[in-house]
Amino acid sequence: MTEVSWCAVKGGPHADMFLVALIPPMLGGGIRGTSVNGMPAATTGWFILVQGCEALDFVDMLSVRGCLRTDLDKTFQLARDGDCSIGEGAYATVYHMRAPSGENVAVKQMNHTADLESIEREVSALVELQGDNIIGFRGLFWKMEMEQVRFSSVFDLASGGDLLYKVLHLGGMSEAAARPLFKGILRGLHRIHDHGFVHRDVKTENILLQSGDVPMVADFGLACRTTDEQQMSRRCGSAGFVAPEVCLGTPYGNKVDTFGAGVILYFMLSRELPFSSPDRDSAATMRKTVKCNLHLQRPPFDSMTSRLRNILRQLICKNQEDRLTAAAALDHSWIAGRSDKTSGSSSKKKERDKVMETLLAPLGPPGEFPPPDASQAQPSDSSAGAYAAPGEIQPDFQ
Repeated sequence: MTEVSWCAVKGGPHADMFLVALIPPMLGGGIRGTSVNGMPAATTGWFILVQGCEALDFVDMLSVRGCLRTDLDKTFQLARDGDCSIGEGAYATVYHMRAPSGENVAVKQMNHTADLESIEREVSALVELQGDNIIGFRGLFWKMEMEQVRFSSVFDLASGGDLLYKVLHLGGMSEAAARPLFKGILRGLHRIHDHGFVHRDVKTENILLQSGDVPMVADFGLACRTTDEQQMSRRCGSAGFVAPEVCLGTPYGNKVDTFGAGVILYFMLSRELPFSSPDRDSAATMRKTVKCNLHLQRPPFDSMTSRLRNILRQLICKNQEDRLTAAAALDHSWIAGRSDKTSGSSSKKKERDKVMETLLAPLGPPGEFPPPDASQAQPSDSSAGAYAAPGEIQPDFQ
């Protein structure tokens, strides 16, 4: 990971000249190849002379593209006096800060124990995936603190909080209210998958809301390329949202994300998770997930359109071969807003729909087949929301 630094040039022909230095990692060593761990930096680099405010714009551009910076304290200021923390977890604290332009940002300051490989994977994914419905990435910074390295990631601030907070405080949504939000989530996932990545921790806490309730997929600490065989063999995710194939330890693909998206839609409408256990036991939740018995014959789903129930069944299904991709889900008639021609026309039709859904409900395997090492799963700690440190709020079932 290339390191970038800058300073003003004194005594030059112009008063507003800046020198920008770019130092590549030694031997392609990523973060560990820079000087941040006491290792010598590369012996070659580039020095670029830039005039005026263009220098800061140039450095910001390099930052968004993944260059490592050291000027966090000079670039961002706390948004107000007093406590500016907006979330705290086991591995990171998130602060509300402001850029020189006055824009609000979220700065995730990671503890010294943060996993460097996870940070690199997250930054790599964020740099490539920037676009609609993906949380905006501003850069990665480091500094020495008490002879230890501390990394900080900077993101656009989601003024609407996360989707979990919205649903818990405002209650379950109507189909009409949930549809545009869910469409935005699917667009974000489609972008992720179209670029060859899988998120692997799609859940309500990781959907942040910008002004106007625009959903942004966030927290790429578990994201990886689908071609990374070592990472794709890792069993990880959050109990209640993780797909059956992950619970079982069988090979999986990017449809683990659309399973999680289906659970999000279910939660948006009902304020409940389809497979959670009363005592929040992760192992019990995973066993229910493996069975994948989805019940839509009860409130509020029994009074909703059949197209809504259909997309839920095609997303929250046991067999990943039968599960919709993000692209296919975007083409579903419910997303398009096409209503049922005869929805609610007669009580007989409603009763017939209930009978058919009962017959078509996915059948679980005989008996219970707890996933391997399910007893080791730990409940999520979502105190820092989607800005939490990579791996912090996602139990890894390896």
